[in-house]
Amino acid sequence: MVKISLYDEYLSVGIIQTTVDGDLAWPKGGMSPKMTAVQDSHVWEEICKAMRAFVDGAEKPKLVVLPELSLPRTRINDFEKLVCSLNVIAIVGIDYKLDHVKKVARNQGLVFVPQNFFKSTPSHHCTQIMFGKSYGAPGETKALAELTPSWSFVGDEDVYLFDLENYGKVGLSICYDFMDLERALLYRGRIHHLFVIAYNRDLGMFQSLANSLSRTIFCNVVVCNTGIYGGSTVVSPYYEAYKRTLYAHNGKDLFTTQVIKLPIKGIADAMAYDYGSSSAKQEFKHPPPGL
Repeated sequence: MVKISLYDEYLSVGIIQTTVDGDLAWPKGGMSPKMTAVQDSHVWEEICKAMRAFVDGAEKPKLVVLPELSLPRTRINDFEKLVCSLNVIAIVGIDYKLDHVKKVARNQGLVFVPQNFFKSTPSHHCTQIMFGKSYGAPGETKALAELTPSWSFVGDEDVYLFDLENYGKVGLSICYDFMDLERALLYRGRIHHLFVIAYNRDLGMFQSLANSLSRTIFCNVVVCNTGIYGGSTVVSPYYEAYKRTLYAHNGKDLFTTQVIKLPIKGIADAMAYDYGSSSAKQEFKHPPPGL
């Protein structure tokens, strides 16, 4: 067996399932897909409550993740202050970026990395990395087109991979991109964690994808979905079936927070393990062919 000493045993991840109501946030027949002031205030209150819960909790996360379209653009600077206060990396979906001249909308997320994250000392500002959704979901593009005047979706052609050093390598998907097989192939064998931020109502499909891709990409898969539909889930490719689902939260209209421990070193070791050379009990599934 090839020993891997670079990585920590676990990465503690805080999942925040907010409850932005799409019918209220982006009303049908409206003039632009900008989140309404009422839903802006509603979701910001939830985000502040969740971050306070992490500060007061016994298990403080190293990384927090929030759903697609969950952070109003009016709150980005204030959210950065919360991230610095907690000194965690944050992955969060933000409200649409709008070009009012061309009437196009971009669905984006932000990664916040506090300046002193790896020093474990208080931070005063973050590096912000923007990433985008490549493919608009059919319902999403239809809703944009039905606004007055009509809007269109513009995708991001790039695929992003983040190296968090001892906490492993991270891939990102925004909702519908989770179904992109080319993205899965690019990530295959290159990441330890795949974070999916979503506003998705087809919960069974995403849960099935999480189980499948955790085996074929061979990584932890974290789906953080809106609380309006629920269905956030975390899957890891453990050998024992009962260990694989690390977290699942079902039920509609539920705001919730949870801290989960994602294995890192065990997955890295499993990628480098010669399974034909030892009869030792294995902790994780065999990596897929050709990994």
